[in-house]
Amino acid sequence: MTNLLKSKEAIPFPFILDELISIRPTVKHMFGFTYVYLEDKLLFSLRKSSKPRSSNGMWLFTTTEHLDGLGDEFPQLSKRYRWRSGKNGWVILPLKHADFEEYAFKACELILSGDRRIGRVTRAKRAHSDNSVYQIG
Repeated sequence: MTNLLKSKEAIPFPFILDELISIRPTVKHMFGFTYVYLEDKLLFSLRKSSKPRSSNGMWLFTTTEHLDGLGDEFPQLSKRYRWRSGKNGWVILPLKHADFEEYAFKACELILSGDRRIGRVTRAKRAHSDNSVYQIG
């Protein structure tokens, strides 16, 4: 996957993007995260860094309306990994969780099936002239 991206920055958990190549997501690196978009929707972010490790994993973007329903898709995940702020919500699949890979694949299945609970429309879509933006596929 990273060969296709020709990225200077390593993509954390490349197996996740391998699963999603058929939908041709756009990838952008910012603030220590790798953000994955589909058209005007921010689907999720990936993080794998040495500091702080507690934030490492896959962050699914959603709304508070869908937060609990989406979180219920990952039954062994504690409710402390469901975050909300205003109308925004996140379900965090932490790297340290025993079922991380299984849950990441489950999230990919939900995305590929068009689950509307995953993703939020971004406020403004920036031009893709930045070198850190990549179209997959």
